[in-house]
Amino acid sequence: MFAAWALFYTMAQVLAEIHFEKVDHLYGKHLIVATADLNPYMYVHHDENGTIDSADGIVNEMMLWLAQRYHFTFHYVESSDGYFGAFVNESWNGMVGMAVRKEIDLIATQLTTTYARSKVIDFTTSFSKDPMSAIIPAPKEDGFMAAIVKPFQPGVWALIMISMFSATLVTFTFMKLIHKYMPEYYDGGISNLQFWENFMYYFGIISSQAGRTMPSVGPLGHATRLLAATWCLTAVVFIYLYSGCLTSFITIPKLRPLIESLDDLATSVDLKLTLLKNSVFESIILEATSGTYKALGDSLRNNPENRLPKDFLEPEIFLKHALIGRFAMVDQKSFLEYVLNLAFKTSGKCDITLMKQEVVTSLDSMAVQKNSIYLAQIDQGFQTMAALGLQNYWEKRFLKVPKCEGNLEKGVAKPRLTLANLSGAFLFLLVGIGISFAVFLVENMWSCMQKGKGVMERSKSFKVEAHSRILPS
Repeated sequence: MFAAWALFYTMAQVLAEIHFEKVDHLYGKHLIVATADLNPYMYVHHDENGTIDSADGIVNEMMLWLAQRYHFTFHYVESSDGYFGAFVNESWNGMVGMAVRKEIDLIATQLTTTYARSKVIDFTTSFSKDPMSAIIPAPKEDGFMAAIVKPFQPGVWALIMISMFSATLVTFTFMKLIHKYMPEYYDGGISNLQFWENFMYYFGIISSQAGRTMPSVGPLGHATRLLAATWCLTAVVFIYLYSGCLTSFITIPKLRPLIESLDDLATSVDLKLTLLKNSVFESIILEATSGTYKALGDSLRNNPENRLPKDFLEPEIFLKHALIGRFAMVDQKSFLEYVLNLAFKTSGKCDITLMKQEVVTSLDSMAVQKNSIYLAQIDQGFQTMAALGLQNYWEKRFLKVPKCEGNLEKGVAKPRLTLANLSGAFLFLLVGIGISFAVFLVENMWSCMQKGKGVMERSKSFKVEAHSRILPS
């Protein structure tokens, strides 16, 4: 029984194949084929009237092979709105809309397969899996100018300064009290009552400067000594933490902005999401109700200008927008890699790169009208291409790995420090020299003014005394 069923099934398959070979729906036909310029899968060239006169790319090679195998002709057309196809205002636009209205026979470009589209058109066998990614500004080393303050956050610096002034105030107050109420135990001298003398003691400790001691307050000055000792122990923690973090900031490059995933993009204050209007990824994030996609959708709703029109399918226009440096621009990875190569060819520099995370991997196909009689033959042609290795050959020919991809490495420690690494320290030194010189000038001007005032007073008193001698008694 099983053998008979197997024989019957084999004969049915053979008959179906013979019947299929006899029924050639494409033979002698002329197809109207909708396409879109999406490098490197489709390069569309126009004449002076804006009509397509030639094409190139992986999809075009596939069309030429199918036409030769099944003996049909075709010509390319483009959708009037320039879109691939989205359901907007209760109708389909773009090339999908043209297929729904039966204005075309075939869509030949890198068309992403979605459930919504599959309800109104039929997709062929998928010929590529192309993930989405994002073009971002190439991360650059963070500046070293502010390296000397970066080990601690501003709040930590503020607390350190507050603690120094607080300790100085307590010490100064204790000395005043001891000097006033227990003068017999005070042996520090009047100079030790100066507020800044106390402050410089604590500053000397935290800056690891030797040579300054705690002003003596006699045998009953244990309170001030205890406070000073506590501050010294705390300063040890500050000093070693600061030294370790400063070494890291100076020797290991920090790249900014470092966007590796959509989560980073959703929380970034430097970059905003940008994508093509009516694209598949736009539909995904605008329909999301939670999580990272919801945050990205809110960003698009708040910045509608970041939904790019069809003109940005032109790589040169897309590249100019990407080079502005404020956007993370999402699209098919193959298209973005083409843009990266174009950028490197134009400037010779890696000003932009790809985000590390690949977002959504899409199945890309051609498409025909719903229930089209051409679908089976085109699918068979795709299977034959794959068996012959033609698709791999065309991909190697047209898909080029960009030189600027994957340059998000955080770097390694530098063996030698340069002036750029220490620019913050030298800047701080110059500021200190400038302030010291300004104070020096003010002090000298003040001294000269005081001397001049003294000379004038002595001269005036001399004149008065001389005048009194001249007057008769």
